[in-house]
Amino acid sequence: METMVVMRGMIRVARMKWFFLLIAAFCALFIVASANANTVEARKVQLYATDGYRTLADGSQVYIWGYSQENKPGTAVFPGPKIEAEEGDIVEVTVTNIGPQENGADFQVRPLRVKVLDDQSGDDRILSVGQSDTRLINASQAGSYYYYSYDANQYGLQMGLNGPFVVKAKNSAKQAWTGGPNYDKEYVYHINEVDTEWHQTAEVGNVYDYAKFHPRYWTINGKSFPDLENDPSVMIHGKVGEKIMVRLINPGRDEHPMHLHGHHFQVIAENGVPLPIPVDKDTVNLDPGETKDILVTFDQSGHFPFHSHKIVDNTNNGVYPGGLHTMTHIEPAGNTGEKTITLKVGETHAIVNGEHVMLDVAPFQLKGDTYVPFQFIADKFGGTLQTNAKDRKYIYKTENSEFQLWLIQKQGIMNGQQVQLQSPILQVKGKVMVPLSVMSTYLCSTVDMDHSSGAVTIKYQTGHECHIPDRDRTAPVVQAAPAGGTYSLTQNVTLNIQDDDPNAVIYYTLDGSAPTKSSARYTSPIPISQNTILKFIGIDTSGNASDVQTESYIIESASEVVVEIMNDRFSSAQITVKKGTTVTWVLNSTMMHTVTSYDGLFDGMVTPNGNTRFSYTFNETGTFNYFCMVHPFMQGTVIVE
Repeated sequence: METMVVMRGMIRVARMKWFFLLIAAFCALFIVASANANTVEARKVQLYATDGYRTLADGSQVYIWGYSQENKPGTAVFPGPKIEAEEGDIVEVTVTNIGPQENGADFQVRPLRVKVLDDQSGDDRILSVGQSDTRLINASQAGSYYYYSYDANQYGLQMGLNGPFVVKAKNSAKQAWTGGPNYDKEYVYHINEVDTEWHQTAEVGNVYDYAKFHPRYWTINGKSFPDLENDPSVMIHGKVGEKIMVRLINPGRDEHPMHLHGHHFQVIAENGVPLPIPVDKDTVNLDPGETKDILVTFDQSGHFPFHSHKIVDNTNNGVYPGGLHTMTHIEPAGNTGEKTITLKVGETHAIVNGEHVMLDVAPFQLKGDTYVPFQFIADKFGGTLQTNAKDRKYIYKTENSEFQLWLIQKQGIMNGQQVQLQSPILQVKGKVMVPLSVMSTYLCSTVDMDHSSGAVTIKYQTGHECHIPDRDRTAPVVQAAPAGGTYSLTQNVTLNIQDDDPNAVIYYTLDGSAPTKSSARYTSPIPISQNTILKFIGIDTSGNASDVQTESYIIESASEVVVEIMNDRFSSAQITVKKGTTVTWVLNSTMMHTVTSYDGLFDGMVTPNGNTRFSYTFNETGTFNYFCMVHPFMQGTVIVE
């Protein structure tokens, strides 16, 4: 009986152990599942810290430090590339110091911080060249922020080591934050001040007294007026009834009161924190290190300035207007300007918004692309098409864009940025034809092609933003021929430029000063007849600039050697001279003589009637034998080294 009781107890204990083991296993699985459910894959961003140059609105250049997405010294952009995330994302940002291209610069970069989101890292070490630092940024709150390299004196911020960090609502919803106010479009205004003296000091490796901070240029997304008016990223465009959100970011040292004409707006967030009650304004002060999100509801059509209310902010090196000034373009409500054009390959008949029209040239297909008359498209789209017959260039303009194209060339310039075309424009029967691939990619249109029938439907809506291609970041390469050196004669120096941009230009100086867009523009060979320091630079239409090249030319006047002609002999029958030397034969008798080379290179006569000299400059090395034709026994030799 006791045995039975013991066995039953053992069975109960065993069952209880299994029960607890099952519960423990279940809990473990639950914990693992929960951990996996909460794991967010980090979005990875690689930035390379280096230096570079930025061309300002007046054509002058400023040395910068900054970040690049290219692993190449000298490619820093100003400001840094925009980093975007969604609310709740983890962003893994790696900064690698690849060093400066400018050898004399005191280049310093520190681990990256993000204002508000990761502002207290406490890591102020300087990254050595080749060293990387990785940070995990928790994008917990949708809003506007900026990233930067921290140092106590704000050297990195002023020199350009900063850029916008934008956190959007979940699923990229057009909301200021998840569940927040809706908007139709958004713009990012990353505002910087530029103290050119500070930048010049850093370029040569000296330390600037930041207490003397005195900016001379003010930029939005790296540009100033009037360049801002050709930049769709800051030229606000919309129509009555639309809501536009503008992210104002100020990583600088000065405040900027931003003012919009014609409308009030709501300040809805500050430093990434939503305001409990939006504040109505027409001017909002943006303090140093501050970000503010504003929401504008367009209630009237027209063109209205959007600028800083500080006069000095609206200048370029003291010249007004400039700086922080751009425009808004607002169309009436319902004015979509939509057009529908139906064409057919091989037919000159077309339908535009239900109306029948005739084409000068029928659409055709070539190498997989379909071509249509460009002037017809420009007229129907409400743009203009200008022609420069000399350069075989066509310029298509609308209110928001400018597109430059060249016949038979697969490159173009869209809003100042170089683009690569799938197919070039062509000329047929005196009419320029544009491929559909260009229209669908760059002319803000929707193109549908029925390949079986050859029918084409083109839709265009005024107010839609054109596609802005990735910015051309390749700097031109320039060189001179002949290179600098010592010469005895005037040199005609040719300057050459290599760049994909056909409009890239060379500027040069002859006084040793640094060339800018205000310097002489190279158009033809430069004659150099005296000692000269030639400096030149290539700049393309995207603002990319080559390194400044320097060539020194020394022009030494050719030395002269005199050979006297006696009655029956040359006083020095053999002489040795340097290349470029002028030899002059001087008559010292009453007899007529000649100086004649055996190879016919030179032949001169000296007579006693006053024509007593003959000169020849030896510009080639070698041995040159000569004689007197009147007295052949008189012989001489010139050896040129």
